Amino acid sequence: MAGNEVAVCKFIFLNLKQISLKHLGQLRVIAAPAAPLGKGGDRPLLEVLDDVVDKISTSDARKKADFYLNNRGISIKQTGASVLYNRLQRANLYQIYSDLGITEIDNRTTNLDNEVAQFHRGEIFRDRLWQNFFTEIEFQQLLGFLMLQGSPNYGVSKHPAELILEAPTKINSSADLQIYTFDEYFQKYKNNIRIGIRRSWIGQLSETEHKRAISLSRKKDNLPWVFDNIITEPPSGWREEVEVSKRKTVYYLMILKVTT
Repeated sequence: MAGNEVAVCKFIFLNLKQISLKHLGQLRVIAAPAAPLGKGGDRPLLEVLDDVVDKISTSDARKKADFYLNNRGISIKQTGASVLYNRLQRANLYQIYSDLGITEIDNRTTNLDNEVAQFHRGEIFRDRLWQNFFTEIEFQQLLGFLMLQGSPNYGVSKHPAELILEAPTKINSSADLQIYTFDEYFQKYKNNIRIGIRRSWIGQLSETEHKRAISLSRKKDNLPWVFDNIITEPPSGWREEVEVSKRKTVYYLMILKVTT
């Protein structure tokens, strides 16, 4: 999710039937994705304002549609810099490349391994051009799947998205809402998209990041992105109960839209 999904949904809910958007026409119905056994079926309507917070405010990675407009799944992205896909781990690469028919998997993975190692040594910047690793058709296919259709850990979503709605954090009018098909979005922003190399540390004070690093390091196929030496200290500092010899740096990838 973009972080501004509740604000977007509140604005649309309060202005329903007064907004018309490309690909959708007049907005008549707003609904939320829900678990298959959830009350109201798998697309319960948002009928009162409290529903927006109760049913939209979720970080469930299995749902690619943040909400439904006129019965079409919508993924919300924030205007400006935003995260397009969060935390892609090395262990997922082979399966997702295979599923999408992307070839030369070993060479592509080795290229990523080399860039992660170079970043760890401080030789390159952390945000990399996707063109270093993929053709345009391949990357468009990969990003389209990750943004709208599914994820490596959960497969194809029961709540895929058809369209991307882009909006700022503060919405002043319906003119702030921009709607795109994935192809439109990709063609507009492809030169602003980067593959971001990010890290967590085993032993860092942040409980969430410490546990994430441990989880990633336990998978054999992630080990080429796990380093015993510490190049940069975690912003949160270190936890006292983890011995210095047990500290590790663990890497994963983000797909980002940046401002230029």
